[in-house]
Formats: sequence, C-alpha cells, structure tokens
Amino acid sequence: MRILMIGPDAKAKGGMATVIANFKQHFNSENHDIRYLTTWKEGSLWTRMKATAMSILQIRLQIRRENIDIVHVHMAQDGSFFRKALLILQAKKECAVVLHIHASQFDVFYKKSHPWIQKYIRYILGKPDKVVVLSEEWARFYNELTEVPVSVIENAVEIPAINKYNPDARNIIMFGRIGERKGSYDVLEVAAAVGQKFPDVRFYLYGDGELEQVSIRLKEMRLENVILGGWVDATNKKAILEKAVLHILPSYHEGLPMAILETMAYGIPNLSTTVGGIPQAIQHTKNGILIEAGNTVKLEAEIIHFLADKTTRSQYSKAAFDTIKMRFSMKQYQQKWEKCYRNIEKSM
Repeated sequence: MRILMIGPDAKAKGGMATVIANFKQHFNSENHDIRYLTTWKEGSLWTRMKATAMSILQIRLQIRRENIDIVHVHMAQDGSFFRKALLILQAKKECAVVLHIHASQFDVFYKKSHPWIQKYIRYILGKPDKVVVLSEEWARFYNELTEVPVSVIENAVEIPAINKYNPDARNIIMFGRIGERKGSYDVLEVAAAVGQKFPDVRFYLYGDGELEQVSIRLKEMRLENVILGGWVDATNKKAILEKAVLHILPSYHEGLPMAILETMAYGIPNLSTTVGGIPQAIQHTKNGILIEAGNTVKLEAEIIHFLADKTTRSQYSKAAFDTIKMRFSMKQYQQKWEKCYRNIEKSM
C-alpha cells in the first residue's frame, strides 16, 4: 500500500516533527511505502503560509499521481487543526484517511471554542476512517466527539544498544517548549531549595518558547543554578543526555511527550506529572516519579529525595531503559502501524 504522510517538516521543532522524522528514518516495510507532504516549515510567516498553501493545492494531485491508498494526517490543536481540516476534506475525496492526533490541549481547545467551531471540530473528526491517539485517556475524550473508531498507538523512540546512565551525574535537564504549560515556572520555584542542599547540581532548560519571560524571572529570583540552554538539535542532544542525572517535565497538559521516551531510552529517570499519556510510560517509584501538576512542594521533595539516594537512581534507570525496550521500541511501533494500515485496507 502507498501511504501519504502529512505533517510538519521533519526538521522542525516539536514532538510531532520528531515522530515524522522517526518514520522517515526507521519505517521499513515490504508492504507499505510511505511518501511525505510537508504542511508547515520553520521560518517567517511567509515561509509557513507558503508551505500550508502548497500542501492544500498539491494534495489531490499527489494522491492521484502516486496512487495513494491512505493519507496519514498528523494533527494537534489550534492552527494545526484548521490547517489539517482542509487537507482531510481534500484527501477524503480521493482515498482513505487515518488521523493521528498528538495534541496536548485539544480538550482545552475544544471547550474554549465557539459552539459553531465545536460543531465544525466534530464534523472534521467524523471524516477519517480511523482516529489514532497517544493514550487511553485521550481515546475516552475523542470517543465523546466522534463515532469513527479510535485506537491508541503510543509514541516510540530509537533505543541505544546499552544503558550509559551515570548515577553520579549532576545535571537535571528539561526538554520541550519552555512555558507555563510545561511547568517551567514550577521548576524555578524549587530550584533555590534544591541548590541549598545540592550546590553542585544544575538545572538546564532546553527548548524554545517563553525564553525572555523566564530569563527575567531568573534574574528577579537570582537563580544561578538554572541555565537556559536554548533549542537542541539531535546532533547535540546525545552529549547532554550522557551528563544528565534526571529529566523533569512537570507539565499541566500533555499527550505522550517524546522527551520522556527519549530520555528514558538513555536510562535517565523521569520526574513528571499524572497528565495525558505520561502514566503509561512512567510507573511511580518503579522507573520514575509522578506528581500532581502544580504541586511544587512535592516537586521539590521528590527531587531532593532522588538526588540523595544513588541506589534509587540506579534502580529507576534500569527500569526506565527496560520499559522503553519492552514497550516503546521502533520495531513494535512499526508493527502497530502496519496493522492499522492493513485494517483500514480491509475496510475499504
């Protein structure tokens, strides 16, 4: 079967682009051939608008020219929804469609929308042949909005050959968009207390987003143990991972963050929150730590306890690495998607 995958440029920032990059690098099937159509690129407003407009103009022609059987659409909330909605309507005139939703705040987006927009959202969600989401929690949400079958396929990552985690490392890292949703300001609230007990430990926040606001807050709070590392590409990420003792992501809304899976694949324990699909990857006190979003008292206490106990760090690391190997490998991921494509083919 020929699949046309629609989404952002694989070199763009964000988890959705990382998923597409993984498809390009690792998906190798005798039965399914994947082609790609870019709908969004990093750059100026003109660059972004041009990519979207060209994808809308080209999609039906590409489907016909390349004899596409299934269009695989990657979608989030807000602008991503409206861009992909137009593409779904175009694609559905030609072939089957699977909608792959990565949104971390689609519930908020839906609830805050005007009733007419909510009706349009339900209309679009009723168009695909299959909806795929990242967790059972999200599946329950989308089942309330559409009668289209909803399945769960968790994200996956490449796994190093061996676990190189160093339990004596002193860097606490955080990957992802910097801002309130990811809990970045919660990290600032606890950094001083952690620094008093562990003056050699540093927090490194890697990503784009509210960099100016966070930088101002750092100066106001006189925090010298928190460093803004900027956006990190795949080339530089490996060196950062090898020096990390813990990855934290105290998010308020999530799907299933690639940052958590990527760091666990390197044997790095995670401290995160009980939102979205995160509890599907992190089992509290077994391979990592889970807290309620916004609980900075617990965030501080758990970080301090973790840093004080080398045995726990080593145990969590081994369990984290094993979790990814058993449940979130690229091989298993491909098998799940091949099964999804076959099921759609049978229903056509």
